[in-house]
Amino acid sequence: MPRTIRAEPLTPEAFAPFGAVIAPRPETARRINAGFATRFHALAEVTAEGAPAVLSIFRARPRPPVIALLERHRHGSQAFMPLGGRPWLTVVAEGPAAPLRAFLCGPAQGLQIAAGVWHAPLITLAAQDFLVIDRDRPEDDLEEARRDPPDVVNV
Repeated sequence: MPRTIRAEPLTPEAFAPFGAVIAPRPETARRINAGFATRFHALAEVTAEGAPAVLSIFRARPRPPVIALLERHRHGSQAFMPLGGRPWLTVVAEGPAAPLRAFLCGPAQGLQIAAGVWHAPLITLAAQDFLVIDRDRPEDDLEEARRDPPDVVNV
């Protein structure tokens, strides 16, 4: 029988044990380009031990929020920023068998999952692209764990 968990709103404080929320914060604002732009500086730090950090676009399709698999990347963080203006979901845990925490991310909220944090693969509620920064060569860094029974996220 699947377990059900409720998604909570994504806030910097709630997500801090797992990484960082990527969204403009006034305290990071810097005027640039002769005042015609604002840079929200250093919203997250990407780590990529032993391989370069790369910038990619993931084209994601919606799928049911059933969590039967968790993964982690011990040598690099991952940053996700939605490009489609739609809400999405992230699911994290302190370990592969630990209770899950689900966060409902707003359409303009990205996040950085710290290296070593267990998380579900990307879940979007509607088709959209994501700008992703992560460590190249994930094949030497990906660890997966199945969850039986799976968990279902109530959005």
